Amino acid sequence: MKYNNKNQLFMMIIRVVLGVVFIYASIDKILFPARFAEIIYHYKVLPIEMLNIIAILIPWLEAGLGLLLIFDIWTDMASLILGVLSFVFILLIVSAMIRGLNIQCGCFSLDNKESVVGTQRIIEDLIITVGCFILFFYYSRLKPLLT
Repeated sequence: MKYNNKNQLFMMIIRVVLGVVFIYASIDKILFPARFAEIIYHYKVLPIEMLNIIAILIPWLEAGLGLLLIFDIWTDMASLILGVLSFVFILLIVSAMIRGLNIQCGCFSLDNKESVVGTQRIIEDLIITVGCFILFFYYSRLKPLLT
C-alpha cells in the first residue's frame, strides 16, 4: 500500500475531525467537573475516592490529546491513547447496559438528558475508536511494515 497525497489528506481530515470531537467533548466536563464526577459515579465502576481525580483528568486529557491531533504533534501516541480511551468508554457503556442502568453517558454534554447509554453511543464511540486506530497505524513506526 503506497501513501500518497490522497491518503495524507484523508489522514489530516480524520486527525482534525477527531481532534475537534475530543475538544468539544471535553468542554462541559472541564467547566463542570462536579457534574461530570456525578455522571461517572452512576456507572458504579470506580471507588468513590477516585471519582474527583478522574473527573478532572479525563477532560483535560481529551482536550490536550485533541489539540495534539489537530496540530499533528505526537499523532501516533495521541491517537493510540484516545483509541484506548474510546474503547474503555465502549466497555463502560456496554457494562451499564448489561446491568440495566439507565444513566446519562456524559459523552458530549452533561446537560443533555437524551444522551443516555445505549447502542447509539456505542456506535459513535466505535467509529471514533476505529478512526483513532487508523491514525495510529498510519502515523506509527509500524507504517513501514504496512507498505
